[in-house]
Amino acid sequence: MSTDRPPESDSHRDRPTNEYTSDRDRSYPGDIARLNGHELVAIDEWLPGTEPTPYELNLTDGYEYRTRYWRCRKCGQERNHRDEFTTPCDNPQPPTALEAGGYSIGDPRTRRALNEKLDVRFATVGPIYEVESESGATYEVDIEATTCTCPDFEQRQPDDGCKHLRRVDLEIRTGLVPAPDGTFSR
Repeated sequence: MSTDRPPESDSHRDRPTNEYTSDRDRSYPGDIARLNGHELVAIDEWLPGTEPTPYELNLTDGYEYRTRYWRCRKCGQERNHRDEFTTPCDNPQPPTALEAGGYSIGDPRTRRALNEKLDVRFATVGPIYEVESESGATYEVDIEATTCTCPDFEQRQPDDGCKHLRRVDLEIRTGLVPAPDGTFSR
């Protein structure tokens, strides 16, 4: 067997200096799994020493070894094996602002509430908000009475409210504007 090999490319040297220099220098979440409500991420780490074995004889010359464990993104629990997550997740993800409000992204009014340029203003403590639409018109939204002064609400009175009412509700739920009592949601 010949020991003359062509020189291997040093592609890792061509990378910019702000990127990782080797796979050992980072904790790489390579795999993601869902099990019993847990959102599991595989984390690889390089540890110093030799890998533990059940044998008394160690035939490796390594100075470090790779280990993998699993961590739940929601509750933070860690286990050596994915199958050890047998109990339900202690900290399930809270519902999104859309889910908490009972809105569907498939509803045209909800899509318009999210996509159009609407300026929500909260002036004083209380349930009244002002919403300036893209057209420049300003409407008053009463979040407690679930009413709006826009033509869509006054003529059709949609079940989940007009886009202005939905936008105010979503901005309160996400903490962009204060609730009627003047406090912010988190």
